[in-house]
Amino acid sequence: MTLARLYLTDSDVLRGLMNWAPGGGSLEIRKLADAVGVSKSKIGALLTGERPSVTEDVADRICEALDVRRDALFFDPLSTPTGVDTDRKGARREHERAPDAATARGASQLGEHGGPVGPYRRRP
Repeated sequence: MTLARLYLTDSDVLRGLMNWAPGGGSLEIRKLADAVGVSKSKIGALLTGERPSVTEDVADRICEALDVRRDALFFDPLSTPTGVDTDRKGARREHERAPDAATARGASQLGEHGGPVGPYRRRP
């Protein structure tokens, strides 16, 4: 079983919270790593974006050390990548684009359309 991973929303936010840590001072990478119970390279990788995700437990400990809610720093990714779906048999297939989409209009029309596609006009 793999543990659920949460992704850091923005490394600049984490860095800013470390600069304005609880107690009025700044929190260095080493001190945050010690408080969370991970290596300082793991915190460094979060800050650089090299490893943008952590387990839920580590995310909770980081947020506790910085005294913020978890959703202020981390998000749970979608269960499937955007644009991919699963049919009833479990086979993956990509979403199909509507055949009569008018990209030149900047909008897509879904389904069948009997007439020509033109600009939207209000009826008098």
